[in-house]
Amino acid sequence: MRSARRILLGTVLAVCLPLACWVDVFGGLASAQLERGIRPPERPAPRAADARRVILVSIDGLAPYVMSQVQTPTLDRLMAEGVVARRAETIVPSNTMPTHTSMISGLRPEGHGVLWNRYEPWRRITTTTLFTLCRENGLRCGLFAGKRKFAHFAEHEPGVERWAHGENGAAVWAAARAYLSERDPHFTMIHIAEVDWSGHAHDWGSAEQKAAIREVDADLGRFLEWAEKTGSGRLAAIVTSDHGGHDGRHGTDDPRDVEIPWILWGEGIAPGVVDGVVSTVDTGPTVLRLLALPVPPGWTGRPRP
Repeated sequence: MRSARRILLGTVLAVCLPLACWVDVFGGLASAQLERGIRPPERPAPRAADARRVILVSIDGLAPYVMSQVQTPTLDRLMAEGVVARRAETIVPSNTMPTHTSMISGLRPEGHGVLWNRYEPWRRITTTTLFTLCRENGLRCGLFAGKRKFAHFAEHEPGVERWAHGENGAAVWAAARAYLSERDPHFTMIHIAEVDWSGHAHDWGSAEQKAAIREVDADLGRFLEWAEKTGSGRLAAIVTSDHGGHDGRHGTDDPRDVEIPWILWGEGIAPGVVDGVVSTVDTGPTVLRLLALPVPPGWTGRPRP
C-alpha cells in the first residue's frame, strides 16, 4: 500500500505542476481509516478514582458571534449545566491544522511547528499529543473527523487506536458511536466539518451556516444522550471549535476568526463561568486532568477551570 502511494505521489509531482492540483491529489493520499491494537504498559499505573472517560468535540468554524444568532438548545443546556468560558480564543494562524495541533498538544505553533493546513504526506506531527500520553498510560483513544487531513494526527501516532474519516457529520457520529460501543475508550476526539464548509461556501452568519449549526446542535444532543448511557465510568465532554471566520474565510487575528466557544460538561461538574481568557492550548491539559494524567512540564496550556 505504501509503495503504491509513493508511485502515485511521484506521478503527481511529475504531471501536476499547479499547486491547486497538488492539494487535491495529496488529500486523496491520506488514510481514510486505521485500526491498531494498543499494548498496555508492563506495569500500568492504577487509575485514580476520579478519572473519567472523555469526549472532545470540535465543531469546525463555530464562531460565537454566529452561534448567538441561532437557537441551539443542546449547547445552551451544556452551558447552563457545565462550565463555560466567558471568552475563549484559538491561536494564530487560526487555521484547522495548527489550531487542532495546539488543542491536543497544549502548545502554540512556535512549540509544535505545525503551520501547514492541508494533508502533506512528506510531513509528520512530531510533538507529544493527548494520544501519545494515552498510549504511554495504556489508555484506549479514537479519532473521528470530517476532514481527511486529520489523518496527520493518526498515521504516525501509535496512540490512536482507531481513526476514521467520515464524508459527512452523520458518518462521523456513526463511526464514533461504533467505537464507543465496541471499545469503551478512555478518550475520543470527534471533529465535525459542516459549519466550516458552509462558512466558506456561503459566508459566516449566512442562512446556510445557521442551518448547519442547528443540525450539529441536534446531532450533538442525541450523541451525548446516548453516550451517557454507554460505557463505564463518569462521562465528561468538552465542546469547542478550532476557529471562527468572516467574509468566507479565516486564519487571521481578527476577533471573528479567533474567538471560539469552550464548554466543559459532565456528571459531577458544577456549573460555572471561567473569567479571563481560556485558550485552545488549555484544552489538552484539561483533558489530561479529567483522565487523571499529569500535564507534561513543557506544555504552555493549563487545566481549566
